[in-house]
Amino acid sequence: MFDTHLHCEFSTDGNMTLPEAMAAARQQHIGIILTEHWDYEFPGHPDWFRFDRDEYFRRNGPYRTEGELEGNPEGEAGRPPVLLGLELGMQPHLAAAEDAVPEGYAFDYVIGSIHMLDRRDLYEKATYAGLTRRDALRRYLEQAVASVRNHDNFDSLGHIDYICRYWPYEDKDFRPGELQDLWDELFRTLVAKDKSLEINTRRLDDPAAVASLVPLYRRFRELGGRHCTLGSDAHEAAHVGRRLAAAAGIAARAGLDIVYYKGRKRYQDR
Repeated sequence: MFDTHLHCEFSTDGNMTLPEAMAAARQQHIGIILTEHWDYEFPGHPDWFRFDRDEYFRRNGPYRTEGELEGNPEGEAGRPPVLLGLELGMQPHLAAAEDAVPEGYAFDYVIGSIHMLDRRDLYEKATYAGLTRRDALRRYLEQAVASVRNHDNFDSLGHIDYICRYWPYEDKDFRPGELQDLWDELFRTLVAKDKSLEINTRRLDDPAAVASLVPLYRRFRELGGRHCTLGSDAHEAAHVGRRLAAAAGIAARAGLDIVYYKGRKRYQDR
């Protein structure tokens, strides 16, 4: 099984090295895909979440597993399987520039994620000033739909519940049927573009979070979605591979096939 979402030294907020992530993966007998951050126009710090792509491959390339991965759970020379990817923060007005980021580079996998709300950082409480919870969710979903519609150069939509981590409302989780028309539009757009949907494990220790997410992944399947990726979003070694079993359980309940990407091609995970 692959943990397809983690951050190391080339992410401003990463707190581990790739060898440290590999050691954690080896202990769990899993593969990993490094997905360093790339966000244009990050508020207040426009260069924080960008990196030198040539240096990224120069330093990390020697760790990438070569050859076929299937039937080789220990990777090469006793190392866990390692692939090199990118997490691309998507904003609707930057689609052309963001779609160009992976071009000319041998990324195995690209996550498309929503980190901004009206060009403001979803992490910051000030982003939600003057917005009701429903207003914030509506804008989040509208921008997710517009981003997926405008962008083509990504493989899976990351952490659909990212906003739940940070919005300042008492009710942190999605409500059944809330703004279902927008969720359906988002999922139909993903299906039409043959994109996968990530099951992010960050909040899966909370039964309420799991209960709110399962119906959404089931709805993705009902609308024609087939594939999901599993990602811990780890920024430190202790979190590599966390709750992958819980994410796999959600995939099974939703009827989704677990996949990973190598060379931008989709492969069935176990």
